[in-house]
Amino acid sequence: MTEVKCSVESCSYNKDGGCYINPIQIGGKGAVEDNLTCCGSFLNRQHYSNLAEYTSMRGAAEAVSCNVNTCRYNEHEECTRNDISVVGDRDVNVYTETKCNSFEKR
Repeated sequence: MTEVKCSVESCSYNKDGGCYINPIQIGGKGAVEDNLTCCGSFLNRQHYSNLAEYTSMRGAAEAVSCNVNTCRYNEHEECTRNDISVVGDRDVNVYTETKCNSFEKR
């Protein structure tokens, strides 16, 4: 089970620094550094309200779907790391402005 920490304050699924969507989707198929990854699940709170408050989940995300084939933690498109961190600048508007800070190249 993977704990997902999120510092992207503008994401609809962020609640108290945790991700409340399951599974979260990390993208960046051929990434060679973390700046080339992204959180494909990001939805801007300004447009989608606070979805973390309305989800049926009882806690933070427990599964990570990962299509970053170059990441050492990707096994069959699932993250095997115990915890990951999704980050972005202060005013993230779209998913491409996020990144998986836990990415490590194979």
